[in-house]
Amino acid sequence: MALSARDTKTVLALLEHAQLVYLLTRYPKKQVLDDEGDVTKLEQGLDAMRDAAKHLSTAVRERTPDVPWDVVMTKTEGPDLSWRVAKRVTPRVLAYLVPLVEGEPEAAFFLRPEKPTAKRATGRKATRRPARASRRPARAGRRT
Repeated sequence: MALSARDTKTVLALLEHAQLVYLLTRYPKKQVLDDEGDVTKLEQGLDAMRDAAKHLSTAVRERTPDVPWDVVMTKTEGPDLSWRVAKRVTPRVLAYLVPLVEGEPEAAFFLRPEKPTAKRATGRKATRRPARASRRPARAGRRT
């Protein structure tokens, strides 16, 4: 099902803001939260994402149930909570909304977050094997 022109425009706006927020979350948390300018950018980006999500149609929200829309559209209180929301929600927004606008020229430049690698299910710890001693016999009487 193709998106309407209004939904396409809204999704593109939402993704533009989500990219900026996602890029901020790629830096260490302490570095971002210790800088007032970065905190302001983070909160403004989340506010812009929230505003764009409110203008999105219900059909698009129902089409992407993996995006936590209730979290996206809720105002965050404080920089620490903004960081947690941005870190957890923004990659999902990018992962599930970019395919909806794949045919648009702007979508060619959108970021695609890396998928997390699967962790080993076993509780074994990786151990390192001891180095083997050389089995070659030493050469007797080297000439120089």
